[in-house]
Amino acid sequence: MENRKIKNENQAALLDMIEEKLKPNATLVNTIADGLDISLDAAYRRMRCDKLMDIDETIKLCRNFNISLDSIIGVTDKTHILSRYTPLDLTDMTAFLTFVQVASNSFENTKLAPEGEIIVSAIAIPIFNILPYRELTLFKLFSWNKSVYDFMGNYETFVKESGAIELLNKNYEKILENYHLTPSTEIWTDGTIDTVLRLLNYHLELKHFSDKESPLLLCKQLMELIDTLHEWAAKGTKGAKGASFKLYVSKTDFESQFVLFKSAKRSSCMVKLYTINGLGISDENFCKETERWLQKLIQRSVLISVASEVERNTFFDTQRQKVQSLIEKIKSDV
Repeated sequence: MENRKIKNENQAALLDMIEEKLKPNATLVNTIADGLDISLDAAYRRMRCDKLMDIDETIKLCRNFNISLDSIIGVTDKTHILSRYTPLDLTDMTAFLTFVQVASNSFENTKLAPEGEIIVSAIAIPIFNILPYRELTLFKLFSWNKSVYDFMGNYETFVKESGAIELLNKNYEKILENYHLTPSTEIWTDGTIDTVLRLLNYHLELKHFSDKESPLLLCKQLMELIDTLHEWAAKGTKGAKGASFKLYVSKTDFESQFVLFKSAKRSSCMVKLYTINGLGISDENFCKETERWLQKLIQRSVLISVASEVERNTFFDTQRQKVQSLIEKIKSDV
């Protein structure tokens, strides 16, 4: 932003961050005026830095735009980074909705940003690939709630009693829409789907399904997910608008799952924790190091989008065989 009379890097940085997060057709001056409940003239004076914002105004804008105050004042110690973490409990939907909304904003900001791209290292199936499948999404929530919060019922009871998916649908649909519209590069391994298969097998053995059709439906949805990814990889595009989709397969396992929201100006990333939670990190040095690690991982992996038809078919056939083996086990046990 130009023509700032007072040299104040912190205020300038905050205004720049807000400007990057503006939705289409929104103006910075109106956003500042509405956010602080001040006149347009007063907003212009703050934008030009004729007037310095006080601490209450700064905090209000940071909260409105989900910006860390520490990221404005600067942290020079490179051994410390700033992160966001929301403790999740489905008995308190407010916290979970906040977590999902923040994730949704990250996808939308990346879609709108110049040179926006999502880069993923997938040690497990990313949630945005699972979202189109209601029962599979609920299964992930059920497994997490069962292991962390000692949910006493079975899967069918959880599905029947849970209002989670209905409350979350709007944000989930937005995440899915923005994911389909944003170019992505994803690195999977031969074991990426194994996590959900192990969870299915675990809950089967503990008789956490009361209806034999439930695990079969989940397997069917896994097959549909694999078929969709196979189709995207063959075309090199995803979604109705044909956003770029690059799928790599790493021949070696890696231990960290990152979702890097990359843009020309500022990047952020999500580091996976537990079953569905994660740390949101916007620290510039950390994001740059994460991108370097991801690029090195890409160099050591095989691109199976568009090219490498034999490798692509072999990879997806192997995943289908794993799901089919579980289907046969379920039918045999029944």
